[in-house]
Amino acid sequence: MDGLACEAGLLAAQILSPGERAHWDSMRAVEKRRREWLMGRAVAKEAVRLLLERDLHLHLAPPEIEIQPDAYGCPQVNLVGQAPSPARGSQPRCALSIAHSDGAAVALASLAADTLVGVDLEGLSRRREDFEAIAFSPDERSLIAALAPELRDEWALRLWSAKEAVGKAIGRGLTAGLEAFHITKMETSTGMVTVDLQEAALAQYPRLRGQSLNVYTARESNFVFSAIIYQHGVVRMRPSRQEILDYLLQKMGELTQDWDYTDPVGPESKLFTELGFESLDAVVLCTAIQEHYQTPMPFAELLAEIGEQQRDLSITELTDFVNAHLGAADGTRRVQ
Repeated sequence: MDGLACEAGLLAAQILSPGERAHWDSMRAVEKRRREWLMGRAVAKEAVRLLLERDLHLHLAPPEIEIQPDAYGCPQVNLVGQAPSPARGSQPRCALSIAHSDGAAVALASLAADTLVGVDLEGLSRRREDFEAIAFSPDERSLIAALAPELRDEWALRLWSAKEAVGKAIGRGLTAGLEAFHITKMETSTGMVTVDLQEAALAQYPRLRGQSLNVYTARESNFVFSAIIYQHGVVRMRPSRQEILDYLLQKMGELTQDWDYTDPVGPESKLFTELGFESLDAVVLCTAIQEHYQTPMPFAELLAEIGEQQRDLSITELTDFVNAHLGAADGTRRVQ
């Protein structure tokens, strides 16, 4: 926001529809809040514009993309002056989420049918001391307390941001109460946070009963952000090989932290001759991998083959094995 190339009023005149401009002119908020609202609309319109251009070859100017809140404040997209056509049918439905904080704005948009999207942005400088006591349940606070001290502040904000993103995705924000969005797991190696909805939130969005929601979080400069794209009954994008390797290295570190192995664990580390794994340790590791990726894999055959050939297994080889079998299972998994 601080780098705006023109005065805010001029930008508003260039990008807002007549209805949006009327709202902008009537806003009685402080100037910082008005500028945040305007920049949120600017990035949201750009996200929708690029999406329509890429997927539908539809070229629109920003004022033709009108964004108005519904009764719960969730942004709704209306294409001004775009009548349905025989080729395209009714107006495309675009799911949209907007966030802004500390002079920055982000937006996330999707055209996929039956999709929930949520994005949140938080400035690390805005964090308040001891907000965890209100923001999180005792077991959520225990997840934070288990982290290294230097990670706790950042990850407390990530968990909060994940709740915000899920609230936006279901279209009601956090109106069901903070306890209705329960953090059950977080992975510092991948940035993934798992959120389960409790009864008050499920009353607002019952279709998510029995589903765990995976929210991606990350830090960039002095911001943390979170994003979720959830499609009912659709498979998720498969993790990259590097993401699998990062997860396995983290898991190896957890399993061996109390062992007498002082060298750093790396991709070429051998499970049995170097890390000191025994057969039971290998079974525990394989079980953890299957639970993490929610995908059965033929680990029994792999371990039997290693035993028959009397050879070792490096973390790189294990990464390739997992990568190959996740690829084979892509058509059957459903994770958001």
